[in-house]
Amino acid sequence: MPCLKRFDLLIEAFADIAPKHPDWTLRIYGAGPEKGPLQQLIEKHGLGAQAALLGVVSPIEPEFAKASVVASASNAESFGMTLVEAMRCGVPVVSTNCPLGPAEIIRDGVDGRLVPVGDRQALSTALADLIADEPGHRRMGRAARRAAHRYDPERIVDTYEDLFAELATTRKTRARQRSKARSRAMAARLVRRLGGR
Repeated sequence: MPCLKRFDLLIEAFADIAPKHPDWTLRIYGAGPEKGPLQQLIEKHGLGAQAALLGVVSPIEPEFAKASVVASASNAESFGMTLVEAMRCGVPVVSTNCPLGPAEIIRDGVDGRLVPVGDRQALSTALADLIADEPGHRRMGRAARRAAHRYDPERIVDTYEDLFAELATTRKTRARQRSKARSRAMAARLVRRLGGR
């Protein structure tokens, strides 16, 4: 069963562009049982000098800060904190538009790129476009840094505090609405019972 992170797809997409960009490298971080097959895929495409499996690195932000582009080929993400961390470092992200995350974080063409899930050609094209467009790539990185501030802890805390304050303020109103809804449902059941006699 393929890994949800789809590092295999990322290697395949990079293999499409590596010959035209021999000064670019692919660094894959993480660990798991796919390491052997991924290394074989790197060797199969002759990417030994341009691609490396670097294992787990923590914290990851210093590695992102060294990158020109961060890519995610995942089939699924819970939210995509990795994307936010990369953007916070001023790095544009190319990501699959998988459920629950990337499209909520990345504005396609503004602070990153979104491509269809599992689409090797779209992934390699998006990467190649960013590599070829240095001014656009830098502009997108600056936009990514600004956009990442939406997820600063202070802003998230403020959002939750506002939500809790609103819930506390509307608590009695919501309780009355629930009580009315229950009363209407009970009355409807009683009418149905009486109508059935």
